[in-house]
Amino acid sequence: MASASGETVWVADEHVNDAVLAQVHPRADFRVLTNRCDIAARCEARGINVTLNDFIFPENVALAHVFFRVAKEKALVHHVINAGLAALAAGGTLWLSGEKNEGIKTYLEKAAARAGRVAELERGSGCTLGAIARTQQLGAELDDQFYPQLRHLQFDEVFSAWSKPGIFGWQKIDSGSEFLIEHLHDVFVEPPARVLDLGCGYGYLSLSAALRWPRAEFIATDNNLTAVTTCARNFSENKIQGEVIAADCGENVAGKFPAILCNPPFHQGFDVEADLTLRFLQGARRLLARGGRALFVVNHFIGLEKQAQPLFARVEVVARNKGFKLIALDA
Repeated sequence: MASASGETVWVADEHVNDAVLAQVHPRADFRVLTNRCDIAARCEARGINVTLNDFIFPENVALAHVFFRVAKEKALVHHVINAGLAALAAGGTLWLSGEKNEGIKTYLEKAAARAGRVAELERGSGCTLGAIARTQQLGAELDDQFYPQLRHLQFDEVFSAWSKPGIFGWQKIDSGSEFLIEHLHDVFVEPPARVLDLGCGYGYLSLSAALRWPRAEFIATDNNLTAVTTCARNFSENKIQGEVIAADCGENVAGKFPAILCNPPFHQGFDVEADLTLRFLQGARRLLARGGRALFVVNHFIGLEKQAQPLFARVEVVARNKGFKLIALDA
């Protein structure tokens, strides 16, 4: 990216960290495109041009280069290939990188078929970088599951919500979140007045808890702008009292909450990231009211109890099943 000249866009997904951003030097014709609030904030702090949206490319600008390290979700990768190639000037270059087990070879072949040029490949230690030059006439678009469109889904006989690709578990009810809701009344004897949904996704925990606590105020937050926008639509459609806030691990959320619900992500990009769970715990500790209770659901192999011990007055595993454990944290 450093040597690329002309109007350049770097599509930055959740795998980007401070070490990567430290190698980027601000310039007028270089812009980061991201849907992650933390990445946008770090770019702004470094003086890097950044746009925070759902990977919508700038209009009326013929790009010379688009850079993208492939993401976990196929629909998102296909969307970026489709939109990125369309945003390039004729002769412009789409750069894709990734590892073999991330499907990089297939993505490069598909992008080359759409652009009409064979990808140039460079292989490093476990990673492949491909350069696809755009021709004047593009071929058929890749199947991106209609990525830009928000759609209303019926998840089971009872539960329905608005969702879209780009959100974790966008087409399903997460089994860990469902396990948490099943035990909600076991952990909270009295309905709380305020509830924080920490890492809300499309809003399943808030939507389900609101059916049980109809008088409560719900504040939902997520680092993913796509999730925030979708959850806000679900709040509006279901007339839930409260708001949805874009925040990294609850950083921009104010006030105290007697109840916090959380199904924390434990992956950063393609890697398991222990520090991510700790940051969710620290956020919960800051926002939990005295006498309040936070309820976390995690996979059995996540050592959340050990990380939580120094932060909370009491840490209790209140339920288990084959895949998950439910942990109550008291202020």
